[in-house]
Amino acid sequence: MSNYISQKPLAKSYAKHRKKNKTQITASIILEIIEVGAVLITLSTVTLSLALLLTPVAMFCIFYKYKIFELIK
Repeated sequence: MSNYISQKPLAKSYAKHRKKNKTQITASIILEIIEVGAVLITLSTVTLSLALLLTPVAMFCIFYKYKIFELIK
């Protein structure tokens, strides 16, 4: 009898640390940049849309307010 326990090597999918080659690292960096860019474009588009929608409302409120003040005087 031997004193050591024989173990099967783990499958690659269960390995704790999987080495990435340079192509995979470059691809993941590029995908991350694209994702951040898409989020920024979405946020700026939403902000611009809100500004364009709320500008006429704000102008109407301002004109309405001054019209009321003119009527009171």
